[in-house]
Amino acid sequence: MKICGVNSIVEALKAGKVSKIYYSDEKGIGEVLRVAREKGIPCYRRGIREKICAEISPIRFESVDLIAKKAIRENRLILVLDNVNDPQNLGACIRTAEFFGCAGVIIKRRRAVGITEGVVRASAGAVFHVKIASEKNLVNVVKKLKKLGLLVIAAELDGEDIRKIRFGTPCVLVMGGEDKGVSRGVKKLCDEIVRIPGIGKVGSLNLSVACGIVIFEIFKSQNVANP
Repeated sequence: MKICGVNSIVEALKAGKVSKIYYSDEKGIGEVLRVAREKGIPCYRRGIREKICAEISPIRFESVDLIAKKAIRENRLILVLDNVNDPQNLGACIRTAEFFGCAGVIIKRRRAVGITEGVVRASAGAVFHVKIASEKNLVNVVKKLKKLGLLVIAAELDGEDIRKIRFGTPCVLVMGGEDKGVSRGVKKLCDEIVRIPGIGKVGSLNLSVACGIVIFEIFKSQNVANP
């Protein structure tokens, strides 16, 4: 995979994912090139449109079992993204999950966006630092997580005011896609349905913004309950 952008490449370097770097001008990226060369990564000056691009090794997907074990062991949240089709939203949600120390992110393999260059850039390289699983059937995933004792929460417009709920750890947050929300089969399995209260005329929020708010509310609640 090829990625572009300084932030994404810096994070890929930290994760040991970069195999080659191409750049058009050293101005402003000297430190990145220095680190790459110290790591023995070849850097080539080329007439490319972007200031800097890199070839990276493929994103390695983890198993749901491994993510679940990490969540239980470390009392962390798991983020499940159901039918997310916008690369910007997917990347932003992954970035939020990594920022708040989620045990992992589980995405849908079919009829949803995968980990593309646009997702890497939107995540600011967070895809290299958080465990990601890609699964065909999220209903089976949620059933497995429930059997392991994790509380499963979905964010939907018809849910309970999130401020009234206190969350134990570990738990799972399901965020639905831009158009359809959480799929019916997954929603039926959830232990709690929550919503973000608002007072404006607009009835809903952008997916990645909503994801950030809900994750923060869960994070805040968990840290009050487990100081």
